[in-house]
Amino acid sequence: MKSLPIILLLAILSVSAFAQFPLGSTMPKIKSYFSRNVPYSFVQEFRADNGDTAICFTKSKAIGDFTFYFDHNGICKSYVVTYGKGDLHEVESMLDHKYCHIGTTRWVSEEGKFDVDVQPPATGANYFSVIYTTDPLITTHEDNTLVAN
Repeated sequence: MKSLPIILLLAILSVSAFAQFPLGSTMPKIKSYFSRNVPYSFVQEFRADNGDTAICFTKSKAIGDFTFYFDHNGICKSYVVTYGKGDLHEVESMLDHKYCHIGTTRWVSEEGKFDVDVQPPATGANYFSVIYTTDPLITTHEDNTLVAN
């Protein structure tokens, strides 16, 4: 039981580094990264409501998943990470320390390259979502590289 807080802390710290990686990356890079570094139990490709390609990795041993949305050029422009509702305060604290808090549920990266929005748990839901979105004024992420967790 004592290892649970340590595991949670490491997971939260790895998410902050991870936030910079997927935005601007391609589906093959994200798939490769997940196959090497992230334990997941299920992966599914699908079309989003707007017709863009998306891919979802379901977490193993935890509530939630990672869903990435790709534009018509195959570039990740946004992604959503879901967490168990019990992790809400820890995730908000991590976001406060990593990004600039600009609203009740909104943060922005210091360099202004992406926004982070938290959708608190709906009534009766056991999860909440964190949405990472590129700034629409930034059109390229050619200098984007993978990060190690």
